[in-house]
Amino acid sequence: MTCTRNITILVDPEKCTGCRLCEMACSMVHHGILSPDRARIRVLRFEGGGSNVPLVCQACEDAPCIKTCPMNARRRLGNHAVVTEEERCIGCRACVYICPIGAPVVNPESGKTMTCDLCAEEGTQPWCVKACRDYGALKAVDSGKTAARKSRDSAAQAKAAYKPGKKV
Repeated sequence: MTCTRNITILVDPEKCTGCRLCEMACSMVHHGILSPDRARIRVLRFEGGGSNVPLVCQACEDAPCIKTCPMNARRRLGNHAVVTEEERCIGCRACVYICPIGAPVVNPESGKTMTCDLCAEEGTQPWCVKACRDYGALKAVDSGKTAARKSRDSAAQAKAAYKPGKKV
């Protein structure tokens, strides 16, 4: 069953404990192994302030990653998620560099990018949200301009605070 609901994963960094259960759930569902490197969601840890910020694709309305991909490997699913067609991706990382929040992740095995598909094939809540139910840092909400904007703003703040080379 393919999911056609338009949802956004709303991130509340104030509630994130850094447990990384969301990463484990994602990697297990998509790759069958418990490995944060294979997750389509990442938890950024800021040592100085001790805060944790889950980072996940927000499926921008005017997704620059779709436009910039030289192989047209990025596309929007029926549930509004923006994903990579692995067979078309050449691993150039143009989508990684153009993303306003830095959401695309490179699969360490294939070298190709991947982003959250909102567990499209499951037809239920995304597994990262289910894994975070005790803490409430992630919520699946109906896509709406207010919810999506709030979530993108939080992700943009996290990206701005993160400096390459610093411990995260």
